Amino acid sequence: MLDNTARQLDMMQPEPTPQQAPQAAPKHVPFSPLERLATVALGLIMVGFCLFYLTGQMTLANMDRSYQQVQRNITTSKQDIADAKQNIGELSNSNRLTSYAKAHGFTVIEGNIKRAVNK
Repeated sequence: MLDNTARQLDMMQPEPTPQQAPQAAPKHVPFSPLERLATVALGLIMVGFCLFYLTGQMTLANMDRSYQQVQRNITTSKQDIADAKQNIGELSNSNRLTSYAKAHGFTVIEGNIKRAVNK
């Protein structure tokens, strides 16, 4: 009787699995006081870091602007000095002095001329 066909067919058919009831949505787990404290502390640290970074960036930009202004003033001063040296050279040119003296009826005595020195 072990070879019963009915038993073999029963074994071949899968047994129906019981339907599981849908799971309820998980409930919200509240933060513990330690987690709240850690979250607030990290938030304050991040805000402090951002403020520190922005302050540093603004200070660096102001210093860069001041440096550029000093460089601009140095360049202007160097140009003024070069212009003054050129004017001294033109005004102390012996040909110019001679022509000016002749135009106004003077004579040029080289020993009496004091030269401006470019330093």
